[in-house]
Amino acid sequence: MSDRTITRIYEACIAAMSSNNNLSSSDAITGMMMMHGLKVENQQADFELLTHKIETHFNTEQQQAHILDNDQETIPWLQSVSSDEYYSDRYYEHLSTEGQLPNKVISVMKSTNREILERLGNPNIDTPFKRQGLVVGNVQSGKTANYLSLINLAADYGYKLIILITGIHNNLRSQTQKRVNEGFIGYDGEKQKYVGVGHTNDPVKLASIKSNQPHCFTTVTDDFSGRTRASTAVRPENAKNPVIMVVKKNYHTLNNIIEWLRNKDDGQRFINTPALIIDDEADNASINTSKNPDETTRINGQIREMFNLFSQGSYIGYTATPFANIFIDPHDYDQALADDLFPKDFIFTLEAPSNYLGAKEFFLNDNGDPNYDSPYIEFIDDSEGTIPLEKPKDFEITELPKSLIDAIYEYLVSIVIKDVRSVGNRHTSMLVNVSHKTQEQKDVFGLISQEYEEIRRAVKYSGAKDQNERIENHHLAALYRKYLAYSDECHVDEFFEKLQNVIETIKVKIINSASDDKLDYDNYADGLNVIAIGGYSLSRGFTLEGLTISYLIRNTAMADTLLQMGRWFGYRDRYRDLCKLYIPDASFEWYAFIAQSIEELRKEFIIMEQNNFKPFEYGLRVRNSNTGLLITAKNKMRHAESVTLSESFSESSFTLRGIALNNLDQQRHKFATFGSVINDQYGLHGAYSHHKKKDHELFFSANNVAVNDIIALLSNYEYSVDDFERKEALYTYILERKDEMATWDVVIHKSFLGIQAPSQLRTFSKSCYHRDHVKTADGGGRILRPWEEAFGLTEQQYDRAERQREKAGIIQTAQFYRENRDRPLLVLKSLDLKKKQKNAEGENEDEIFSHVPAFAISFPKSENHQPVSYVVNKVYVEGYIGSMEEVDEESGE
Repeated sequence: MSDRTITRIYEACIAAMSSNNNLSSSDAITGMMMMHGLKVENQQADFELLTHKIETHFNTEQQQAHILDNDQETIPWLQSVSSDEYYSDRYYEHLSTEGQLPNKVISVMKSTNREILERLGNPNIDTPFKRQGLVVGNVQSGKTANYLSLINLAADYGYKLIILITGIHNNLRSQTQKRVNEGFIGYDGEKQKYVGVGHTNDPVKLASIKSNQPHCFTTVTDDFSGRTRASTAVRPENAKNPVIMVVKKNYHTLNNIIEWLRNKDDGQRFINTPALIIDDEADNASINTSKNPDETTRINGQIREMFNLFSQGSYIGYTATPFANIFIDPHDYDQALADDLFPKDFIFTLEAPSNYLGAKEFFLNDNGDPNYDSPYIEFIDDSEGTIPLEKPKDFEITELPKSLIDAIYEYLVSIVIKDVRSVGNRHTSMLVNVSHKTQEQKDVFGLISQEYEEIRRAVKYSGAKDQNERIENHHLAALYRKYLAYSDECHVDEFFEKLQNVIETIKVKIINSASDDKLDYDNYADGLNVIAIGGYSLSRGFTLEGLTISYLIRNTAMADTLLQMGRWFGYRDRYRDLCKLYIPDASFEWYAFIAQSIEELRKEFIIMEQNNFKPFEYGLRVRNSNTGLLITAKNKMRHAESVTLSESFSESSFTLRGIALNNLDQQRHKFATFGSVINDQYGLHGAYSHHKKKDHELFFSANNVAVNDIIALLSNYEYSVDDFERKEALYTYILERKDEMATWDVVIHKSFLGIQAPSQLRTFSKSCYHRDHVKTADGGGRILRPWEEAFGLTEQQYDRAERQREKAGIIQTAQFYRENRDRPLLVLKSLDLKKKQKNAEGENEDEIFSHVPAFAISFPKSENHQPVSYVVNKVYVEGYIGSMEEVDEESGE
């Protein structure tokens, strides 16, 4: 069945099921296939594909965006302007049919962008206005589709000039131009054909498309150059239709636009054409990083100068990593440049659809803790001798790690299994990002090309042989081992037959500023299978179509840069189980911390929304990492400061960063002795957590245990080296609050009292294990599960905490348990620790440390304050701390 036929049947089924709630997808597809003269039994793969697409359409959930705005400045105006919404309607129809976007996603996109446009100025009246906002999305979650929706709507309601500023690389600008051609203009000027919203076979519609076609001053290959500036005859103020340009964030390009806007022949300062400036990747290059408070960096100054030329202008930044944007000084003003780019009027936080696969799914578990058992992660533990994370000076890459070759095998398997499943996305990509240096990328390109040629020859000349003969070749044997995970989906002979069919189509490309290679997916009607090797050019904004396997060895100290490398996030319907990310252990810890930081920042935005705060009056904060990872580049945080904002243990949990593995019998004995004392003096009873029934079978509990008994146990516990300093901080914290914390709740694992009870399993990667301890790193709830912090709460306290959680819309509940707790909670646990590692043959081989004693504490709110470090913006500093003094910056940025 052709792609076009599948699309027609899909559209017809959606229409039929939308008007008949009792019609099943199976009946709808069968009926439509019969109308096309097709039999289901002959088209089983296409039938399954259509079933999945239709179910995704109707079942995908999409939450509304969260809005933080300056409501006193928002004057509703859309209802006062007459518009047939021509551009918007055809764009949404395009998304529904060609893009096959679910109805709920389109519906939320519509309402969100109407809300955004309502907060921009009305371009149909003479009143001057300047609006500045920020839209926060997720990496690879559909940000471009969202701002294309806004562009179409803005054009419908009177914005005549739209300047879309993309990232700093040509490939991203070109890819964005293609999206604009398809989603707004409807025409590709270079290919001279109608595309996307402009594609039709109806002559009446075509006449309307031609009549309403926006003017565009850029193409897929040509930015707004000096030649374009000189030759462009159309002026926005005289144009019948909207004018748009898609430009790179480059000094020469932005200067050409400013000169063109100034129109020196007229000598005008202010331009009366209402303009919408969209700054994609707004945290990249747009931030003023100048050390001198009286100066600006070049790109920042040009964007502000451009914006200041308009009497009616709206500036909106889009980013998935807004750390740098919230650190902009909202009071920075220059007469020529106007305000800096702080989102003073509004911040929108977009929610990703339910079928999005993002950082949370990759790196965190359901409790928001690092997920060392993530099905999407493969740890690289063999690259130090070949491609080390920290490369010595003049290091040369002369050999590939075995794990990289394994990743190539897994990539080849993913191509075949996608074909077996008839996955709609016909492209399949692999990303290799191991260095920012073009020479090292070139070296890796040569080595991968050489290795791939060996694999290609093996598949071509031996793939059709008998299975016993195949596995005599080490490449085919490795491919077979990777295939086994999907052996129930196709026979081994079918697998190698399909692999032979695609092996010649696979391209190995190097994508950087020194290479002529391009990822031109549109030129491959049957799909592009590509191993893409690159660095910066593939690290921000650019979409690798059908990405399944990513291999990343990059050492960066900036959280936002690291997260933006996550090209592997996105939508992987029907093949998310084929997706794998190969990273070193250290990178996993960083990513997990970043994922937690992003989630915390999003919760901050929700709290701001619930309390009706305005962007410029609410202080934003981002937690500091204890691993040396910076929130963003230092020069983007000149108006930020590290401050102490909250108590170190108050309303928080103390969890071990490491667990000692020596003297385990002695530790078990200490816990058992403590349990006996508690039972004799206070009496133990069945523990009740209000939530997880299985915990009732594992623990006993006691109430009103004296603080001195607690201190005696904690002082005798054998801490690992990771907690030596924190041990002293813990003792000090408790001792200073002995009156406040006179009595405790205690929960103890039954095994310490001689009762048979299973230990709880925890899995850590091989690198977390050291000679005498295991690092739990930033694991947070790795020892203490959030629901276990409900131990000791009364029914009334638990119900109040749950109501607070539901009102806040936050899944993580532990913070609300602490808010309602009267006494500290000590939990003594018995853990089975799994050491996740591979043997010499590359197979998983887990080692277990059984019945390991560990503890955790859940603290209630304390009246005594001790600090936790956050990086905060200037609003927070001024509002909560007072004016900020100047500090010397470190050299060598």
